[in-house]
Amino acid sequence: MMGRKITEAMSNKSSRQQSMVLEEDPFPLEVMTVLLPRDFKQSKMEKYDGSSDPVDHLMSFVDLMRLQATPDAIMCRTFLPTLRREARDWGKDELLKDFIVRFNIATLRIKDLQMSAVVTAMMSETQSRSFKMSLSKNPPDTMYELLKRGKNYVDAEETYLITKSMKDRSEPESNKRKTRDKPEPQNNRGKLTQDETK
Repeated sequence: MMGRKITEAMSNKSSRQQSMVLEEDPFPLEVMTVLLPRDFKQSKMEKYDGSSDPVDHLMSFVDLMRLQATPDAIMCRTFLPTLRREARDWGKDELLKDFIVRFNIATLRIKDLQMSAVVTAMMSETQSRSFKMSLSKNPPDTMYELLKRGKNYVDAEETYLITKSMKDRSEPESNKRKTRDKPEPQNNRGKLTQDETK
């Protein structure tokens, strides 16, 4: 099966680009299928572990990428390898609302911050796949637009969590009714066996 996929991937460029995109990829197809320039070199910077200023790490990364005139799509994909595992896993269970507040506070400390750097950082760090795809397809031009769009995704996430919570609370009650209504298992003579009563 893998051999067939490789053959199909080599048959045409479009197919080859799409086969490189895995379901777990954090970015949409438009970002993942941009080919690396032939002369591209991954930045040789120290990996960020979460113990120092994350914005400083991001700005250093963006500066190195700009030296090579790296396209935004490549910049997005090459940022994650500059993070150590503990820094990557930092916000895994964080709500989008909390992440946006923390992110906004961090960006306020930086003078002359370029929007492309802000969007790249937001896409690399957010765990919200739909928000990430929205930023990738239509990057905001201002911080106001970014925060406004983020609020829409926060509202959607909160609505989902409330609905899920309500469903989870009502579900055990219905399961209890099903268990009570279920007839007791019996042997051939209509009596419970010793094993069935345990």
